Amino acid sequence: MLGILKQMLPHEFRQRLKRSLFAHQDMNSRLLNLRRAGFSPSGVVDGGAYQGDWTRTFWRVWPDCPSLMIEPLPTQLSVLTALATKTKGSTVVSKAISSKRGEVRFHFGETNSSVVSSDQRGEAVMVVCTTLDDLLDEASGFKPNLLKLDLQGHELEGLAGTERHLKQFEVIILEVSVLRIGAVPIFSEIDRFMQERGYRFYDVLPQYYRPLDGALWQMDAFYVRDDSALITSRSWD
Repeated sequence: MLGILKQMLPHEFRQRLKRSLFAHQDMNSRLLNLRRAGFSPSGVVDGGAYQGDWTRTFWRVWPDCPSLMIEPLPTQLSVLTALATKTKGSTVVSKAISSKRGEVRFHFGETNSSVVSSDQRGEAVMVVCTTLDDLLDEASGFKPNLLKLDLQGHELEGLAGTERHLKQFEVIILEVSVLRIGAVPIFSEIDRFMQERGYRFYDVLPQYYRPLDGALWQMDAFYVRDDSALITSRSWD
């Protein structure tokens, strides 16, 4: 019966039908896809954790994997600290991530909080920043192989401070802009940066579309290391 239906229905129609019926695209589904593909995390860094929603999603897929949650907003420290107690080995760092240690001007805007760019307006304060290299140097026994960065346009600076430890991450998930709205890097620049360091674009999760014309504005881009088993196969199914 299925064979007869396949012969009757055009291939593209069958593909569209499968996508509409079965492909629910959200972070949970894409992490589940990583698990199905064979990826097994030893630990995760949640950069730009805010209230910990991403780590909660991650724990629905890998419930016992320790998370290092990094968030400079002091109002979220108690929430994240309580969350960290739910999984052994999880910790919280109340600092910003950048390319070097020091202080940076930080704009508080709830989920849009970010390191202040030259053209950004609004309330800003100085916060302590650190590098992922320094944090991982200090994290004895913690060997994460998945990195997630949601730094509202500061992702390249965060990655620049991860040169010593970058290759320990088999999977890196970055929120990136497709359209340059504000002083932020765009996908082509981040993709070039990642390729130069031995990572390949692997998956994508569209996030926000511009109201002006419906164009894709931001997405979560999944990268895997060039030697990852996730990309060794050349088979279709």
